Amino acid sequence: MVGDQGRRRDPLPTRGRRPGFGFTLLEMLVTVAIIAVIAAIGIPMYRGHVATARDATLIQQMTSMAVFQEDTRLRTGAYGAGVYDRASNIDTLSNTTGWRPSATDDTVYVVTANGNASWTVTATATTGHALCRIFPAGDPCP
Repeated sequence: MVGDQGRRRDPLPTRGRRPGFGFTLLEMLVTVAIIAVIAAIGIPMYRGHVATARDATLIQQMTSMAVFQEDTRLRTGAYGAGVYDRASNIDTLSNTTGWRPSATDDTVYVVTANGNASWTVTATATTGHALCRIFPAGDPCP
């Protein structure tokens, strides 16, 4: 212990620590690269889920319309036709079938009828995305 008298003991030993306790540039670049890879994978997947949910909502609206169309066919002998466009205040579809959408998202519904054989509905969302189905089977339009 004779040789240690002139030395001061450091109260915080620096075993494995760098001065300043910060991150190196390489560590920051690796972190940013990992975040970029996760975002590159995650954002398209999120957009795909949003599009699937939007389509499911439109199909649900069309399916509820099918009940009204069948009622119209039983009462009049033919499917109803018309347009439902809340933004433009056009509602000829409700007059012929009694159907109104349960959501007020300004989606435009255009229905064409082929007598009592079938009817086609095209739903166009405010984003411009359109979905078309042929009923009573509910098959996608060609």
